[in-house]
Amino acid sequence: MRVLLCGLLGLAVLTGCGGAPTAAENGAGATVDKVRERETVIATCMKQKGFAYTPSVSPPKKSDANPADYAAMKAYRSKNGFGVFSAVVYPEPPETQAPDPNQATIASLSGAKKEAYLKVMNECRVTALRQVNGLKVNSLAEYQDQMSTEIENIDKVLDGDPKVLELAAPFAECLKSKGERVTSAKPLALSVRGAEMWGKQADQLGKAGKVTAEAARPYLVKEINSALVDLECGKDFYAAFIPLQKRITNEARVKYGFEER
Repeated sequence: MRVLLCGLLGLAVLTGCGGAPTAAENGAGATVDKVRERETVIATCMKQKGFAYTPSVSPPKKSDANPADYAAMKAYRSKNGFGVFSAVVYPEPPETQAPDPNQATIASLSGAKKEAYLKVMNECRVTALRQVNGLKVNSLAEYQDQMSTEIENIDKVLDGDPKVLELAAPFAECLKSKGERVTSAKPLALSVRGAEMWGKQADQLGKAGKVTAEAARPYLVKEINSALVDLECGKDFYAAFIPLQKRITNEARVKYGFEER
């Protein structure tokens, strides 16, 4: 099971996911310095080639100190379940992020001028990735290919970790004994099972029309019950899986020049 590039590594400007580079609040100093250094290299490179570019670094994001804390997980799931129908019942305003000032410059261009600007900007980004992050890449496509391989390796580590595998089997059996649907006992599949299952339910409901908060409430009640069963069955599993997942994905983020989470 693959994790999307944007979601896993937080890749914004470099991969077209939107937004400006950010740094995590935990250990933000070194991360901010790297992002700022890379942005400065890009700006210098662009200027040398006759293009304007404004270095841009967004404020640090807050990061959970211990996302595997059982009490915190139970409190969250008791209200939100897996976070599917709660998004309809308890809608939150979208996160606001300062726009990348260079997007306005790009938007003001058209035709050949825009193509030229983007071509040079991407070349300068590759230069910065090599110079600041020490990556051996010659293009953004190669950069993304390397990240895809990194993600595949992360998946293999998570699905092959002996401790996590040992805990995955009883987790799956417990879920089955409670009447929960389990299609795979692999660690990654178990970790997203609930969100995917209820996500499909939400999709099916959405096909019939816009899902209102009133219509979503009965589903949220069932989702919460399912999420709490999942947590009780997977208490030991999550205590091992989540810290491992966070550690190796953060290592990948730092390696490829983006924020920890």
